[in-house]
Amino acid sequence: MRFAALAASLALALALPAAAQAPPKQEPLKKGVNDIVLPEGKYYLEIPNDYDPRKPRPVIVFLHGKTVDLKADNAIGQLSNDFVMKMKRKGYIAMAPVMPPEHRPHWFENGESFMFMEAVMTDLFKKVNVQYVVCSGFSAGSNYTMHYGQHRTYHGWFSGYLVMAGGGFVDKGAPDDIKKKPIWLGCGDVDNDQYDDKTNTTGGARLTKDDLKANGYDSYYDEFPKVGHVMDKKMVDKAMEFVEANEANFAAIGAYLQAGKIRDDNPGKALLLLEMAAATKGKVNEYWTKKLTDGTTAMVERGKKAIAAAVAESDDAKRKDALTKLGQAWVGTSVEKLVKDAMGAKK
Repeated sequence: MRFAALAASLALALALPAAAQAPPKQEPLKKGVNDIVLPEGKYYLEIPNDYDPRKPRPVIVFLHGKTVDLKADNAIGQLSNDFVMKMKRKGYIAMAPVMPPEHRPHWFENGESFMFMEAVMTDLFKKVNVQYVVCSGFSAGSNYTMHYGQHRTYHGWFSGYLVMAGGGFVDKGAPDDIKKKPIWLGCGDVDNDQYDDKTNTTGGARLTKDDLKANGYDSYYDEFPKVGHVMDKKMVDKAMEFVEANEANFAAIGAYLQAGKIRDDNPGKALLLLEMAAATKGKVNEYWTKKLTDGTTAMVERGKKAIAAAVAESDDAKRKDALTKLGQAWVGTSVEKLVKDAMGAKK
């Protein structure tokens, strides 16, 4: 979707001083890999050299596979796997959680990793200015990409999913906000991983693919000849094709999900994300197009009401101050232009 009229406004917004953009409060982050330890566990966050906290950036979260050794760290290496490297070259921030030892060898032993992942995702959104998040994983990580990522309670962090060398539980009665998110599965045709002969095999991936399609998910599947339980180059290339075909969907979904959370506390950023999504190149499916349009309309109407209330102020100084604050709050959006028009009309 393209809205050329917004392009100049968005470009100006992203060039404004950090104070005007009011990005989320951050703990000091260095460019490169940050080793972040929370009370609930640990994760790695790789910040690009050109990261600007005023500018929302997409994030790839990658979940590693089976880990038996309680002391092993299989997360750090995911920041340099072929898929994540390609995502980083596209401008994504990369994040890799470390599977909690108490939940090994997968992600769901002894009470699940839900609370750990919730702590990690909450911290991520505090530390960086997120546009949207794509979730992916390999083997046991692919299982949890679906099990946690598509969970009715927790799915709201994510705009889409890539499931590599595995499958997972399909929620047949999930709401459309889950079913309409793009999900891609990639598996070799001779995948015979032994730790889970029902899920992480060619047969398991095929069964998951069939269940997704039968229950109305926006799902895609590729199978790779003579490939076993690995994430090979052909799989990575297909994964990137899926990402590139769905970036407009990811942006629309991310904007809709974030706007629903922040519209009361930060309506300007909510509208900025919605209008950024509208300006993203690519096709957005009908379901998310309507969500994006309705959300944008609602936020613009909220902005108009705030402007009307400010203009109604009889005291010139108070009116000017109110309009100035509104301009700062809605910077970079179509509402900012309406504020400027209102200020000009009252001169």
